[in-house]
Amino acid sequence: MFRIVASDMDQTLLDHSHKVPQANIDAIRKMRELGCLFVPASGRSYVSVMESLESVPFELLDGSYLISYNGGCVNRIGDEEPLVKNSLPFDRVAQLFAYGLTQPVSMHVYELAGKVWTWALQPLEERYLNGHMAYEPLKTPSIEFLRDVPLAKILYCIPNGSEKLRAIDSSMPSEIKQGCDVTFSSGRYLEFVPEGVNKGSGLRTLAKLLGIDMTDTIACGDAANDESMVRAAGVGVAVANAVDGLGERADYFAHSTCDDGILAEVVEKFVQPSFGK
Repeated sequence: MFRIVASDMDQTLLDHSHKVPQANIDAIRKMRELGCLFVPASGRSYVSVMESLESVPFELLDGSYLISYNGGCVNRIGDEEPLVKNSLPFDRVAQLFAYGLTQPVSMHVYELAGKVWTWALQPLEERYLNGHMAYEPLKTPSIEFLRDVPLAKILYCIPNGSEKLRAIDSSMPSEIKQGCDVTFSSGRYLEFVPEGVNKGSGLRTLAKLLGIDMTDTIACGDAANDESMVRAAGVGVAVANAVDGLGERADYFAHSTCDDGILAEVVEKFVQPSFGK
């Protein structure tokens, strides 16, 4: 029986207008009835993800868990204090920020507590984030004031700029990103997180905490930062609108897009049959 269904948020669970399709809410309700946990998994913070889930009745989420910061934190839903947390050293983030200032990118710097600071956001990025994620623009190109603040990650942004971001990553001196894992997401972000941290490690950590075998997990995603989770799960699912070649590497390439409600297809094809339904 499948005990956990973990799903990426943006362009997977959420549709292109950043809303949860009703089909997904109905599927979460069915999972709840069967005794299967729905676990959101995102590169964003716990608070930001919970804001995006406001349309999902809390009783369908209560008692479950949330993987944030691409596996950097694991929370019990309803408690903002993580059960598991990982952070980047300030000096590493400061080096990455300084290097970003030399590149044609905007930047997000994430406090472990959830606040997001930004630098030089492009108009397209401002429109993308509007009503989707709260942030505060930096007034000067410095993050020295964050020296004593735990930091979860830093990312570079070029809207619709995946190839340019990959080129920046390829040409970046290795010592600048030492101690980091690197991933790409949403066709616009190059993300730097603590070494060994990814959504796959987050899912494994949660499964171990709950005494659940990884073969009894399903993971759904759409982009490169979801691949570790999709590969780690018992069944890895790529949504129909997946990018970065994820569809070819998943166990199952779904027919449903993020606008259709991917969880409905997952419940019908995998979860219900595993419970003999």
